[in-house]
Amino acid sequence: MKNFLPGSLMRFGAFAALALVMVFSLHSFDVKNSQQAKQERLYFPSGTFLKESSLGFGVVNADYLWFKFIQYYGSFVQGSNNFQHFKLLIDGITTLDPHFVEAYHFASLVSWSDLGKPYESIEILKRGILNNPDTARLPFQVGMIYHAVANDFPRAAFWFKEAAKCSDATDLDRRFAAFSSYRSGNNLGSLELWYELHNSTDQPGMKKLAEKMILLINEKMKNSGAEVSSGATPSQPGA
Repeated sequence: MKNFLPGSLMRFGAFAALALVMVFSLHSFDVKNSQQAKQERLYFPSGTFLKESSLGFGVVNADYLWFKFIQYYGSFVQGSNNFQHFKLLIDGITTLDPHFVEAYHFASLVSWSDLGKPYESIEILKRGILNNPDTARLPFQVGMIYHAVANDFPRAAFWFKEAAKCSDATDLDRRFAAFSSYRSGNNLGSLELWYELHNSTDQPGMKKLAEKMILLINEKMKNSGAEVSSGATPSQPGA
């Protein structure tokens, strides 16, 4: 206990000092047309510094920054700031807590929909995927951007398939993987994905959709003279 207490007090003191730095640094974010606005970047520590200085309180500090980010975003929506510190805050939050999936996801939505920067949104998501490789919602969001914004169906199909591989993947992930493969012109790849979805789903509506798409693609391939691979084909609808 004698050895533990001084160390604990030291860590708490460092945390309190770091929190004060962040409070002071973030104060100017809330001030519209502040004279400090041009220099406020100088007062806010980098994500790396925050990580090294957190002394085990990284997640707590990330939560605090997330709270301030939501406030900062709210002020932006109301027209009270130009959101120029968006990247700075997100970098700080995700450096302190690399597994904060919601931060990557929400930041990507803001970058895509509010700032009109879909490719920067993708970079945020890719950073999240590196730190959270088994979380479906991040690669799914990348796929959605390529699908809906860029109309790049091959890349969309790739990322939807990556989402479908995750342990928390849903029928929605598998459906978009199959559909984007179809839109990209990969009929055989799409057919295999629709079969997989048909055989794995327990939702009647999803199973019926898969059957419809399987019939459609088979007919399309038949008319074009293409042959379906005979290897390891999933069970047919109704089997």
